[in-house]
Amino acid sequence: MTAGAIAGLVGGIIAALAAICTIVTFAINRGKDKYKEGNDDGGIRGDIKYMRNAFDDLRLDVKEIARKQDQQGERLTRVEESVKSAHKRIDALEQRGGDNNDHR
Repeated sequence: MTAGAIAGLVGGIIAALAAICTIVTFAINRGKDKYKEGNDDGGIRGDIKYMRNAFDDLRLDVKEIARKQDQQGERLTRVEESVKSAHKRIDALEQRGGDNNDHR
């Protein structure tokens, strides 16, 4: 074998090894990229689920506040009616009391 043939053979082997290393590196990185994409996708899905649950909790809180507000409105109406009735009774007592004071 001549020196040129040996150099060509060594160059060919080096080129083949470089090609194999490139293919292996590409396969490894592609797997890492898919893992990273899956991990990111799982994280996003988890965040969306957390936000959905938080939104549902807020919706329930708003419904509870609205229910309590309705109850307070009903109680206020009853109190106003009671006060109105009490004022009528007080006015009636004052008129009777005023009539009694006029007779003295």
